[in-house]
Amino acid sequence: MIRIEDGKININDKDVLLFGGELHYFRVPKQEWRNRIRQVKEAGANMISTYIPWIFHEIEEGVIDLTGETLPERDLKTFLQLVNEEGLYCLVRPGPYVMAEVVDHGVPTWFIENYPEAVAKTNQVEIHPTRVVSYMHPVFLEKVEKWYQEVCAIIEPFLLSNHGPVILFQLDNEVGMFHWVTNQPDYNEATLTQFEGYLRNKYTHEDFENTFRVPFEDIREFSNSMVKKPEAIYAHAIRNEFGLFLREHYRMFIEHLKHSAETKGINVPFVVNIHGFHTIDLLKRGTMYPIGISQLLEAAKIDNVLMAGDYYIGNIEYDNYIDIVLANAFTRAIQWKEQPLFSAEFQGGSIHDKPRLQPTAFDLTTRLCIADGMNGINYYMFAGGENYENIGLFGRRHEWQAPLSSNGDKRPHYLVIQHLGEMIKVYEDSLVKTKPVVDTHIGFYPDYYMTEFYDEHTKNMIDTIQHGREVYLYNGIAKGLRTNNIIFDGINVMSEDELDPEKVPTLWMFTTSWMDEKIQLKLVRYLENGGKLIMFPTIPVKTMKNVPCTVLKDYIGVRVKGHKKRGFACINGIDNVQAENMELYEIEDGAFAWSEDSDTDVIAFEKRLGNGKLIMFGAGMEFNFNHQFDCIVDLAARSGINSRITLEDELDIAVRSDSEGRTFFFIHNFDEYKKTTTLNYSGQALFGGKNFVIPARSGLMLPINIPILGDLSISYGTGEIYQVEQVGGKLALSFKVTQEDEEFVFESSKWVPNPSETTTVEKLSNDQYKVVIQSRMETETIYFQSTH
Repeated sequence: MIRIEDGKININDKDVLLFGGELHYFRVPKQEWRNRIRQVKEAGANMISTYIPWIFHEIEEGVIDLTGETLPERDLKTFLQLVNEEGLYCLVRPGPYVMAEVVDHGVPTWFIENYPEAVAKTNQVEIHPTRVVSYMHPVFLEKVEKWYQEVCAIIEPFLLSNHGPVILFQLDNEVGMFHWVTNQPDYNEATLTQFEGYLRNKYTHEDFENTFRVPFEDIREFSNSMVKKPEAIYAHAIRNEFGLFLREHYRMFIEHLKHSAETKGINVPFVVNIHGFHTIDLLKRGTMYPIGISQLLEAAKIDNVLMAGDYYIGNIEYDNYIDIVLANAFTRAIQWKEQPLFSAEFQGGSIHDKPRLQPTAFDLTTRLCIADGMNGINYYMFAGGENYENIGLFGRRHEWQAPLSSNGDKRPHYLVIQHLGEMIKVYEDSLVKTKPVVDTHIGFYPDYYMTEFYDEHTKNMIDTIQHGREVYLYNGIAKGLRTNNIIFDGINVMSEDELDPEKVPTLWMFTTSWMDEKIQLKLVRYLENGGKLIMFPTIPVKTMKNVPCTVLKDYIGVRVKGHKKRGFACINGIDNVQAENMELYEIEDGAFAWSEDSDTDVIAFEKRLGNGKLIMFGAGMEFNFNHQFDCIVDLAARSGINSRITLEDELDIAVRSDSEGRTFFFIHNFDEYKKTTTLNYSGQALFGGKNFVIPARSGLMLPINIPILGDLSISYGTGEIYQVEQVGGKLALSFKVTQEDEEFVFESSKWVPNPSETTTVEKLSNDQYKVVIQSRMETETIYFQSTH
């Protein structure tokens, strides 16, 4: 039995942190399957994930091989049996789309060639450049139904309820991605007919004409023809409306697949994958990732469906780690509250050898996500392989810089992942019960990321929104908060729920000139009810359909005098702060920032509104200098937020804790040099006031008040325990050495630590012992003797 509850996955009454690896049976010789499975398991994994490519199993229409009759590597049944025999869970991903670097992305080529009427169309009524199908076309759904009938018949006996390994079932893959990356939505006749029905259901005659300024009797032409190349008069409105429709369209497609699988006996939770990380030179960024979240916003509301991110950050650096933090926050913002944060494609390599991914990238990215509350990780890929029968999009080889090469050789980052996997096993029971400690919230407005399509009329609006969110949010305020160890979570401002100041005392809201009336009113009510709103860098004055709406501006009651481009400002006494854009306000009371020119215009102020407070920060800026980060500390303090953490060096710190005091501290050093600091939390010195050394590009996960075995618990420890072995009355705890003198305090009425040449033991009380180890080894072991 599997349950999704309180941010955890519970399997057979045990809370589990999923730690898996993608292993494609169809790319590995059948005789090597068991060995590869065992190698993944040896890395600490408890789950195997695999795509099941339709194109590989149904080479000719109507001829489906899932048992290896035509090629041993098509024997899905045996592969699932081996996963079960090795005691691992399994995530199956049978498409119909799998991407997976496969020709036509996993949909059989015969389908695209034989049924062109079911392929997506461009606005020029041509075949979509990616050859993506039209998701809800009846011919496509008919063929998918037959594929699901066959593949689910193989999977169903291996479900958890049948004592098998399958605990999760993914529906399609990266829905909507092809449309976004080509700026070409689907204009297939079947899709546009659905769009017409959507408009007729949503709008009255009068509302339709007021919104689009087109006669209602032209609604068919409007939704089937005029939508393809809009005129300026309704371009903004239809771009917005077609985006809203596509969210519903994608939801209908995923619901259809879910229902089809359920009727065929699939009774485990379902997974939907979110796309969006992209390459910039040799780094990758996640600033586009929320576009995928926006596209799948309605799909996230489907019952028993887990939203799972594709996380490909490349070599994680100080300059891009905020993208992972925001991906975590915004994904959680749109999930139903019971589901865990989960990445079904967590970077395990890269299709190309450029950029060359470093072991430290896998280490830091994994640590950062677990620190932010991720309770499910699946490395893609975990093993390289070979593309049989020319199904490979990039040729025969599929190495992927994976931890295991196509020959099964272990690459350097295998050992990194193995250490993390083994450490998670030691702490799993406690770790999954803890949650991130959060200081504040950032508002996630999905419509600001509904920017996947544009035309000549709407491009300027899209460019403005995209520039603002990347510069002022990602490289600005969000980066400033996290760098100052002010930890935030995301909140979906488009949710049906009100913004409750009891649950969200402070809210940071990136804003543009555009914001729908419903959201403006929601922020007004938040202020009225006592919330503290930090809004930046502009006051909205139009809806997302580009028509005037000044609800929020009128409520604030401050006149906007204009804007200045690229200048310097004095912000709460910090002079000469560079800003790319400044909004100018006519107000004196509460002002705390001014432009540095002859006009000295107010660009930031605070004002009591209702029972709450608004802090309006009208300076749009990218944080390029240290003094700019000081501005964030001041902004936070104005709303009553101060970091709980005090350090002597710049490090990223995050905390997971529970109501019983079980706590994990995560320390991350993204720089190329070691750092030294003590750690003070809420005014209290931790770990005995120890001075920590954090090596270059590394991290630590440190426990406080965590049970280890029986009544043995660790009050605190400076090293990472990755193995617990008990043989009779003896116990051994192995840990990774990072400090010159590692220090642990244990508590137990049964287990007493033994001194050695490198280990000193001090009895602090009847049941408490302090253990100090001085060693130059990479790993050490603490030995215990039972007193019973």
